Amino acid sequence: MNDEYHLNFYQKGQLPAYPYRMETGEFVFCRQGEGSLYINQQRFTLSMGNVILVFPDQIVLYADVSNDIELTTFSFSRQFRHEIFYSLPSDKVSFLREHNYSLFEEKAWNGILNYLAILEQKCAESSNVYQRELIVYCCRMLFYEICNQTEHLYRQSQANHLRWRIKDQFIALVIQSFREERSVDYYADKLCITPRHLSKTIRQTIGCTAKEWIDDYVILEIKVILNSTAYSIQEIANQLNFPDQSYLGRYFKHHTGVSPTTYREMNRLEASPTK
Repeated sequence: MNDEYHLNFYQKGQLPAYPYRMETGEFVFCRQGEGSLYINQQRFTLSMGNVILVFPDQIVLYADVSNDIELTTFSFSRQFRHEIFYSLPSDKVSFLREHNYSLFEEKAWNGILNYLAILEQKCAESSNVYQRELIVYCCRMLFYEICNQTEHLYRQSQANHLRWRIKDQFIALVIQSFREERSVDYYADKLCITPRHLSKTIRQTIGCTAKEWIDDYVILEIKVILNSTAYSIQEIANQLNFPDQSYLGRYFKHHTGVSPTTYREMNRLEASPTK
């Protein structure tokens, strides 16, 4: 497997049933079937013609996928991502981090499939001395097609620039500081606005309150740790600055309906048949 990029093909039994943190960036192309893909709590529909861009460090969860689901993904390192995105202004890259979903109609989708066929061919040409350069340019073509699909949303967001900027800054702050700070007042103070204004803006842009988004992100992080590590509940409580494991347990159960230990055991049972 190349350390910078890798082309993958997935069907239902090969997709994780639990949330996990992306270490690389990834294009997700849905070729058949349907389902949902959650990225940092935001739900995206999977159906033929959908392309979703996932960034490193985002938390991903596949859910409710149909038996006939077929996905092609192209994962890439942080450095490779810079080479794909280098010519875009930083505000547009930031926009795509939060608005990373595109739906292509039949004619345009056939064009995407042609690009994918070329990409697959070039990934297999290990003897080609220009293999990497060809793959970079193919990815750029795919990326610009995605940018074109989201251009109208980008222009719309510029018309409501302040509201979307507050939302983007809030999400970035939570991801940076949720281990130490989980109050709306803290983030409103950082953004120099009132807690009420912050919650109103988050509801308008995301569809939930600021407190709900914070709590949901914390729960998502706990799930990732429970699924991907062997840390004890007390160790997780320490990492996330909960007073003790009992407090974390009550917090987790309040939001999920099960204890952290039960959640971990349930997911181990679900994962065991595919090992």
